[in-house]
Amino acid sequence: MNRLRTGISGLDVMLNGGIPEGKSVLISGHCGAGKTIFGLQFIQQGFRAGENCVLFTFEQSKKKLLEDAKQIGIDLATMEKSGRLRIVGDSFANLRVFKDKARARITDIIDEIDEVVKESEATRVVIDSVNLFTMLFDTDAERRLGLASVILALEKHECTTLLTCEVPEKSDRYGWFGFEEFMVDGVVTLHRQIADGETERSIMVIKMRGSPHSQGIRAMRITESGIVVYPDQEPPSVRLSSPGARR
Repeated sequence: MNRLRTGISGLDVMLNGGIPEGKSVLISGHCGAGKTIFGLQFIQQGFRAGENCVLFTFEQSKKKLLEDAKQIGIDLATMEKSGRLRIVGDSFANLRVFKDKARARITDIIDEIDEVVKESEATRVVIDSVNLFTMLFDTDAERRLGLASVILALEKHECTTLLTCEVPEKSDRYGWFGFEEFMVDGVVTLHRQIADGETERSIMVIKMRGSPHSQGIRAMRITESGIVVYPDQEPPSVRLSSPGARR
């Protein structure tokens, strides 16, 4: 089985070498957990490996995305100029207005995504975020169909796909609507909480179909150069709550 490195130090150890090629993986977490950074590092790793990549953004304008990526040392503009990265999208508000004015249907949006990926001959795709993508549709039935259609289209092109997904605060779900996690091959959750007055971050691989992976929650940090995972360390709050930790 061929695996793609994520570009995140320590995470590939948890994934037994990386994400299996051709899989779709949901990157789930609350606001500020590091989901977009995760996607950016995945794209950067693909670019370094000589792969073609596509980044669909529904969170923010392209200009703002390029600025934010540069803060952690990822030069998306240079990657795009090389021709091996396509960046498509805009803020959700602008996209929703455009969709309504154009009276775009589900098939129109799916066809556009399919065409971009086909033209790019991309092997890596990031959709940031999938909950905003599905909010372009008006009903749960349309959202389910839209997401299923996108995943199927990307599988047809043999892409390895990350779909970032924000979940409501205090929710124990992996997706915003509660169905996203059942449509993908893998789920990775990013956690952010306050412990002893400090922000504590952690990561866990919930599932990865057809591939062994770490079963535990592991410590992580967001540094000036992106996410770093510690595959052999539990976060402090987990260690302290373990039986026998306090003697």
